Amino acid sequence: MTPDDRDALVRYDQLASRVYGETRMPSGTRDLILALGWVTLRDPRRHDPTRSIWERTRDVLNADNKRIWQLIAEDAPRYDVRLTEANTLSGCQAPMIRVDRLCGRSTMHGFSEFDPATGWSRYWGFCNRPRCREYAKPIWERARHSATKRPEPIPNAGGLLPLFFTWGWEAKYLKAAELIHTIHGWKPPSYGLSADEWPEVPGQEKPKAFPKLRLIASEGEIKAERAPELVTTSARAKSFRSNLHAGQQRSKFSVVAMPRQTPPTEGDRVT
Repeated sequence: MTPDDRDALVRYDQLASRVYGETRMPSGTRDLILALGWVTLRDPRRHDPTRSIWERTRDVLNADNKRIWQLIAEDAPRYDVRLTEANTLSGCQAPMIRVDRLCGRSTMHGFSEFDPATGWSRYWGFCNRPRCREYAKPIWERARHSATKRPEPIPNAGGLLPLFFTWGWEAKYLKAAELIHTIHGWKPPSYGLSADEWPEVPGQEKPKAFPKLRLIASEGEIKAERAPELVTTSARAKSFRSNLHAGQQRSKFSVVAMPRQTPPTEGDRVT
């Protein structure tokens, strides 16, 4: 094992340890980050110039190109209102007079209030009881004014791929927004793309910075290089023909195990 291989092994172990310790990471993003780390640092085929990072990543994940774009879309840095309002109590939120609990009756009136520091929303709901409606009035006025002073929300989702890898992520997120409807119209937040760049929110665990992986192994040496583009269908077909021809040439002299080739699928045309 060369010194570079030993260094790559240590770096991959550090990456995996950090990824598994990141509690806010969705499973799909975790799989993609670990796969990218593997094909960049540990994959025995990483020295093969005919196999791109993304081509090998798709093989590792057993995914087509469309699935890769879906995983990138899921990591687009954004504010997801569902995450901040998911813990809102159901039912009327006005307090009872003689009992230490909330009313809890079915909500008839609801509205959102926005935090002036974070831009995050908080949902309020109240029933039709006169006492509960009276309790809601000052909150409603406060919420109405908060909407006019609301700052750009601090992102609370995504932004983990840039935390570990240096690449042109803004362009990739924008491309994913064109292809995947769940983030249609996405725009880069002013706070930055990487989750460790965002302002800290009270009560929320902020991801810590991590040395970004920006090097790949090539012919036994570590060289600075941009991550290759996600390959198109035509590029995959060209690579298929090249590998097939090389295999035919080798078969004249010895019996070899040909690598499994997956023909382009319908999803692969999403590039």
